[in-house]
Amino acid sequence: MHHHFLVSLMICLFVLALPLMAQGGLPDGPTWGVPSGINPTKANALFATADGCAGCHSVGSNALAMRGRTGSDVSPHGLWKASMMANAFRDPFWQAQVSREVEASPAHSGEIEGLCLRCHAPMAHHTARIAGTTMGRLSQLSTDEFALDGVSCTVCHQIQPDGLGKAQGFNGNIDIRPGRAIFGPYDALFAFPMERFSAYVPQKGEHTQEAALCGGCHTLLTRPAPDAPEFAEQTPYLEWRNSAFSTENPKNDGGRSCQQCHMINMGRVAIARNPLGSDFNIERRPNYRTHTFAGGSAQMLEILRDNAKELGVTATEGSFDRMISVTRQHLKRMTARLDISELVRDKDELRFSIKVTNLTGHKLPTGYPSRRIWLQVDVAVGDEDVFSSGSVTLEGELVDVDEKRAIKHVRVVRSASDVPVWESVPVDSQGNLTTLLHSMARYSKDNRLLPRGWKDDFPDMKHMKPIGVAGDSDFLGGSDTVQYRIAIPGGLEGEPTVSARLLYQSISPRWIHGHRGSKTEASKRFMRMFDESNTLAEILVDAEK
Repeated sequence: MHHHFLVSLMICLFVLALPLMAQGGLPDGPTWGVPSGINPTKANALFATADGCAGCHSVGSNALAMRGRTGSDVSPHGLWKASMMANAFRDPFWQAQVSREVEASPAHSGEIEGLCLRCHAPMAHHTARIAGTTMGRLSQLSTDEFALDGVSCTVCHQIQPDGLGKAQGFNGNIDIRPGRAIFGPYDALFAFPMERFSAYVPQKGEHTQEAALCGGCHTLLTRPAPDAPEFAEQTPYLEWRNSAFSTENPKNDGGRSCQQCHMINMGRVAIARNPLGSDFNIERRPNYRTHTFAGGSAQMLEILRDNAKELGVTATEGSFDRMISVTRQHLKRMTARLDISELVRDKDELRFSIKVTNLTGHKLPTGYPSRRIWLQVDVAVGDEDVFSSGSVTLEGELVDVDEKRAIKHVRVVRSASDVPVWESVPVDSQGNLTTLLHSMARYSKDNRLLPRGWKDDFPDMKHMKPIGVAGDSDFLGGSDTVQYRIAIPGGLEGEPTVSARLLYQSISPRWIHGHRGSKTEASKRFMRMFDESNTLAEILVDAEK
């Protein structure tokens, strides 16, 4: 008891002794702790760049803390640096998209950039919001350490629990307040080291393990005009809520939050190290989850790795290699399953079906509408190839498919041009295809695979209802089944075989075409980097029969 009293007293005296600094219109308060050689590159009364947190939450030269069973670096900072979260601002595709938006609508450039920066440069945004000042433009933030740090430690860990998962918190309007409370999943906290070195006050926050924590930025509703209906640019969180994965669903089968799928559980790990000496007394915490945030952007991670110097990326090539590997393993193990029915040959026709099952807790694919998945199917009879569909050109376009038009939902495949593609296709108010967010008014097609447990009477269905699948009775929550009716040349001998692949692109050709016609430097840079990339598509899963 006396020990805890003395520690509490020391913390109080330390906080009271910290210099109070007013920065712009920010509240007075500490910007960091005592000088220790682990100070962040930039800090204010609200935020600090992640290199400050690295002083205790990276492996450094320590041989014990934050290492996996094989000795690999599993530290929060070490893994985060090579994630899309850390590189949210440096992402060249995002910067190119913003530049195209501004190019097409220069009169609304400030509004466009402000919306995008809210989630891609949250420290810069919330600093300006709380200070009551105007945030810099994207070009002005290109040297700002807060912007460059992307979605950093002191953003996610300072989100307040109040209002999480509610509409007022969507569109990047996460609740961050002055006060330097920083939340994590553990209790029995020994707060003094963090108080001393960073001046943040650690608190247990159950909400850091809830999907709603991610929902603020991963629910984006926009309007092409002030009086227009809302357009759902992305709704992964709402999709999760309407799934069997949702912990809010009373009929769930145990529930899995975003964190449980996208952050690998490493078991018991010492989650910090003593930057000034031995780690002998640092406690190992159970169910530590790595800050990999594995998603669907392996190609973009490759582009960041291969252009690290030009993009100002700080993670090492080895860190990116590891993150790319983790991302591809995640895509192959946790996204989908293919089941091929019995093959029935009737004279000159081969009949079978392929069931595609969505293993995720949201639509597949989810997120930004540049993403799509499709089936590549090859049929042989004996040693003779008789049918192929779904292959791509060297530009990543589907062979025998007109990519300039929206691809209709396919229920029955009879020819090479019948390629089942699951995607969302945005159009403007006149019904024209568009890849510019500020002009997106609605979807002309959204046949993305639904998660298991999907219900049509979900309260937010207006933002995410399927479109273009009417009459398809086997397009269900959890799966879709495609029928194949393949002509076989007469007299051909041998057993038929079918091989199928479910392929995925995070940036489909329609988005690439938009950048080829852009005159902005960001689009030109992205196209150069994209063209140098060797990835045309990711293989999610394959099957043979």
